[in-house]
Amino acid sequence: MTSETVASHYNAVKQEGIEERKNSKIFHLRNINNWMKNCLINEAIDLLKRDRIYQPKVLDLACGKGGDLPKWSIARVGSVVLTDIAEVSVEQARGRYEESKAERRCNFPAQFITLDSCNNELAPLIDPAFLPIDIVSCQFAFHYSFVNEPSARQMLRNAVASLRPGGLFIGTLPDAERIVWAARSAADNDNKWENRVCSVHYDGSTPIDDPPLFGAQFDFNLDEQVNCPEFLAYFPLLVKLAEEEGMELLWEKRFPQAAEEYLKNERWRSNLYRKLKEFNHRTTQLETEEEGQFDHVKDLLTSEEGGRLTTLSKAEWEVFSMYITFCFRKKE
Repeated sequence: MTSETVASHYNAVKQEGIEERKNSKIFHLRNINNWMKNCLINEAIDLLKRDRIYQPKVLDLACGKGGDLPKWSIARVGSVVLTDIAEVSVEQARGRYEESKAERRCNFPAQFITLDSCNNELAPLIDPAFLPIDIVSCQFAFHYSFVNEPSARQMLRNAVASLRPGGLFIGTLPDAERIVWAARSAADNDNKWENRVCSVHYDGSTPIDDPPLFGAQFDFNLDEQVNCPEFLAYFPLLVKLAEEEGMELLWEKRFPQAAEEYLKNERWRSNLYRKLKEFNHRTTQLETEEEGQFDHVKDLLTSEEGGRLTTLSKAEWEVFSMYITFCFRKKE
């Protein structure tokens, strides 16, 4: 798979409106993934504040359509550099930024760069006014660079080269170990694991029993929203590569573990509850949902009559559990 394949895929993805997103089978999964990113960004911002960095300069690596712009605005960052391989996505991000700026919802300067960061140097293209970078964010995208070793190293170099000492590199990516486990558990189905919203198919060109460190391809189909070849990013390998670039790991957590910790924060918890599927003791929808998807809710509603519960379907939770979150810091 080439970088052009990834760019073509994301250039062709239709930009959906709010109502279209609400009709998606993964509407609530998208919401909780978005919440996870928000919590991760806030956690990193809080760390920077301890170093008296109150208006950090941000690099949004593989920014997509600029979906995290509101998060940066709420965090009151000083500036944001947004870069992505897909030109259409970058232009949509620019349009979103200009619209938000006109409505005074974005109060920071931004630079937009279309670049294949797996095969080109980013640092020379960044306006010096946006340097040094205090925080780099790469959400649900870094694993694409693991198509081969040079691409992974170049992507990582672009992530950290412009960071100041003490700066942070945060991100989310598929859990390689979990994906391999899922594929192996579906050996009788050509190593294709699937549920009602997602399918993961390990490419047979490399052995599932001993996947290579680079180039281990899998096809990930998420309710027809994501349908592009991707690559396993074995996290201990990423740690090793990052250490060679002068980075140290602060944490790596699977999504369920991180969510459990974030839920201890009352503000973050209440924010999540507004984004999930809600049931109460009068809900009749449980009877019409796909069989078994909300069995975990039924007994709780019966025992807590009059209360309300927010949750994900079983299928959405299985997909949610396939991701990890991480944070590195550049050594002084």
